[in-house]
Amino acid sequence: MIPRPFIKCLPVFLTILAAASASPCFADDLNREQLIASARAGGDYLIRMQKQDGSFHYTYDALQDRTGSETYNILRHAGTAYALLDLYATTRDQRYLDSAHRAIVFLKARFRPARGNRSSYVLDFDGNAKLGANGLALIALARQLELDPKRGDRASAERLAYLILSLQRKNGSFASYYRLHGKEPARVSLYYPGEAMLGLVQLFKLNGDRRLIEAVRRGADHLIAAQRNMDELPDDAWLMQALDGLHRVRKVQRYADHAIALAESMIAAQYTAESRHAGYIGGFGPGRPRATPAASRSEGIVAAYRMARATGDARATPIGAALKLAARFLLSQQFDIHDTSLLKPALAAGGFRESATSWQVRIDYVQHNIAALLGIAEALY
Repeated sequence: MIPRPFIKCLPVFLTILAAASASPCFADDLNREQLIASARAGGDYLIRMQKQDGSFHYTYDALQDRTGSETYNILRHAGTAYALLDLYATTRDQRYLDSAHRAIVFLKARFRPARGNRSSYVLDFDGNAKLGANGLALIALARQLELDPKRGDRASAERLAYLILSLQRKNGSFASYYRLHGKEPARVSLYYPGEAMLGLVQLFKLNGDRRLIEAVRRGADHLIAAQRNMDELPDDAWLMQALDGLHRVRKVQRYADHAIALAESMIAAQYTAESRHAGYIGGFGPGRPRATPAASRSEGIVAAYRMARATGDARATPIGAALKLAARFLLSQQFDIHDTSLLKPALAAGGFRESATSWQVRIDYVQHNIAALLGIAEALY
């Protein structure tokens, strides 16, 4: 056992060591097998961290070998289930499908009937019913219906979708919350509309309900117009993915143009080989790059890359180059079984830390990195 006084001093030294060692090796070429192997290691980490009830140890301090007890977040749980389903789709490894099924059983325990009998909301552990929770839960359920129809639940997926439709305003925007009691929270999330729209697109592909795709069209038109009037484009990776799905149904050029514009705005903040800090290369500023923002942006940039390729846009080439740079950064943020700086490297292996100077792993860090690496592997290799 490591003496406690030494453990207290150890993080300072290890932080310096991590920052020095986080720089990816740019001499070696990436390949599809490498990216998928990294995503699989992330999936294996999630399986190890899954509890019997289908939930996950939400956070894990890889240095102290300690799981966290902060309030569980059902949106990140739903996203984690979706990432496991994507891993199954790529690898056909039954373990990921079964783990996703257990996660969805836990997720469905948070579904509640809304006013009226045809819709459901997702109750988060903070007592709120968030648009994004319905969106991410719908994405997970639609993906399960596609990959595991025997255990899928179309009725629950459609009830989630109907709640989303009820939250759309006449101008195409969405309310961020389903009101449960009194005033709804004042916070408005950038990401909730894109998450909800992507869920609607995914379910439309399965049931063909035109109301769903029409709601996505109205939402896309509203958000594109609103974002074009902003001084600076937002890092709205979920909207980019929803636009990609919408564009596959309706070949409207402005959907591709807006997604590419968002990608270019993100890429403008990416650290390149000219960065003074080698460990920053491929991550995104401002400030010290973190794994999850890099991964989530990469998910949106993958969607923009696909749309650029589909429309014959020459900007696909620099977008693809940015994705390769991002992939190298993401790989540098993953713990592996050979990391002797950790108390239990075999337990932490596959987890993605918050940044090069952090030892904390959270389920959404792993979820977004899995999704980004699989997306880059599919799009570029």
